[in-house]
Amino acid sequence: MRLLLLTLSGGLFLWAQPEKYPPAQQFPRFLLYTLEGQPFTDRDLPPPQKGRIVLFFDPYCDHCQKQAAFLRENPQALKEVQLIWVSTETAEALRQFQEAHLKGLPNTFVLRDRDFKFDGFFGYSIAPTIYVYDRNGRLRAIHREEVPVSRLLADL
Repeated sequence: MRLLLLTLSGGLFLWAQPEKYPPAQQFPRFLLYTLEGQPFTDRDLPPPQKGRIVLFFDPYCDHCQKQAAFLRENPQALKEVQLIWVSTETAEALRQFQEAHLKGLPNTFVLRDRDFKFDGFFGYSIAPTIYVYDRNGRLRAIHREEVPVSRLLADL
């Protein structure tokens, strides 16, 4: 992995090169972790009925919280879609986000990227980044902002 180091205002920043992490055109194999610290892979997901929406997020991100609110507006429309929320934050922060923002959403998985490998699995991502995969695992859309449910469903 090639990183660019920058020093701005006395701080050190790492900048991943997006071109090194192109989007996964087919739903990828991955290894992430449950909030209890157990390994979780793509093989642990049931087969999707309609598709999968993967949301790379930060629990403190206002845009991510707004995306969760969009999804909660119409949970019935999402009953055949898997929602896979992934973050690098602590398990406790993710539990709090889940409790506050994801209650009532069907087929929802909240996973931790404790090894910082998400970009290598799905593609370069900033919070929020949303990957929409159809039931056959083909990438249909990428969004880097909050998106209404109607648009996500249209992407499928």
